[in-house]
Amino acid sequence: MSFLTRSKIDAALVLAVALAWARPAIAEPLRLRGDALVQTRSPVGLVVLSGEDRLRPWLSAETVTWLGATGGSQPVGATGDVVTLSVRARDAATGSELRTGRMIVTMGAVRPVHLDGVRGLMRAFGGTTVEAFGGVPVVRGFAYDTFDWTAGGRLGQSVGDVATFGGSYAVRRRGGQRDDEEVGADLALTPAPWLTAAARAAFDVIARAPTDALASVSVQKDDVRAEVFTTHRSPGRLLPRTSLFSVLGDFAATSTGATARWRAFPRLELVATGSVQVQGDEVGGQGLGRATLALDDEWAGSIGLEARRVDFAGARWVGARAIASLPLSSAFRVATEIELVRPDEPRGRGALWPWALGAIAWRSPSGWEVATALEASVGPEYRESLHALARVSYAFGEPPVRGRTSP
Repeated sequence: MSFLTRSKIDAALVLAVALAWARPAIAEPLRLRGDALVQTRSPVGLVVLSGEDRLRPWLSAETVTWLGATGGSQPVGATGDVVTLSVRARDAATGSELRTGRMIVTMGAVRPVHLDGVRGLMRAFGGTTVEAFGGVPVVRGFAYDTFDWTAGGRLGQSVGDVATFGGSYAVRRRGGQRDDEEVGADLALTPAPWLTAAARAAFDVIARAPTDALASVSVQKDDVRAEVFTTHRSPGRLLPRTSLFSVLGDFAATSTGATARWRAFPRLELVATGSVQVQGDEVGGQGLGRATLALDDEWAGSIGLEARRVDFAGARWVGARAIASLPLSSAFRVATEIELVRPDEPRGRGALWPWALGAIAWRSPSGWEVATALEASVGPEYRESLHALARVSYAFGEPPVRGRTSP
C-alpha cells in the first residue's frame, strides 16, 4: 500500500477520532455510527462511519473506506482506499447545504460523478433551487493528471406540489481537453393525487448522442397502481448488480413496458411487469410476476414467490425465486433467498443454475448490531461459488433501540 493511499485511510480514521473527542463532556451531544463489512470474495471489507453533533445539528460528517488483501501474482499485503470522506453543513430552515471532501454527486439528469471537491445546494424563495459542484475526478492512489477536473450544476424550479423541472450540465476535462460533456433536463408532474408523471434525458455533447432517457406515467387508486415506462441507457450508464437475476437480465438497450401492483388483501401484494427491449438488430423482452405475503399487520415478516422469463440476445432463461424474512424476536431476525434458473442454453454449466443466500442479524438495545450471511451459487461465470459476508455496527450516542431488526 502506497504512502498516499495510507494517508487517505488514516484521514478517515482521524475524522472518526476527532468526532468522538470533539464533544463537550455534557449530555453526550455526538451521534456516531460505525459499520464494518467483510466478505470472502477477495477478501475485502468496508468501514462506514457517520457522525452528527446534537448541539450543532447543521454539521455532519461521513466516510466509507474499503480494505482488502492483495494476492495472486502480487505479493500478499494489505490494500485499501477511501470511497467517500466528506463534511456537510446544512441549514435546516431552507434545506440549503454545502458539502466538501470526497463524494459521489448526482445532479439532475447528468451522470453521477465521483470527485474530490465541493458541492453546494441553495434553495431560494419561490421554489427555485441552484446546485453546483466542482473538483477533481477520483483516481486510485491520488494519481491525478495535470489539468484533470470536472464541474457542473443544475437549475431547478418547483410549482407548488404540482410540478418540478430543471436543467443540468456537467463537463470533465482531461489533459486540458474535453473528455465528457453532458446537458440534461428533468421533469416531475403530479397534476392529480391519482396521477404522476416523470421524465429525464441527458445528451452527450461530444458524441452528439443521447446517453440516458426515461419517461413514465403512473395512476393509482386505493390498492391498485399501474405504470407505463420507456428507458434508454448507454453502456456507460449501467451499474454492477449482485443478484443472479440482475446479472443475467440487465442490458444496455431501449426498454418499453408496464408494471401493475395490487394489494389484493391487507397482507397480500401482487406485482406483474413486462417489457420489450431493443438493442441494435436484436429485439426481445422479459417479464415477471411476484406475490408477497405479510406474516403480520406491520409487515415485519414476509414470504414471497417470483417467476421471471428473459428472452433477449444471448440471455434466454426462465427462473423462480423464493424470499423469506422473519423476526425471531425483538433482537434476532433471519432472512433467506433462493433462486433457480433454467437456461435455454446451459453452455456446459448444468441444466439448472441455483443461487441461495441465508442471513441472520442480531441487534442489542445498547446500539450493537451484528449480521452475517452465506451465499452459494452455480451459474454462467463459475461452476461453483461460495461466499460469506459479515457486518458489525455500533451507534454511539443514540437512544436505546427497541423493535425489529433487519439483516
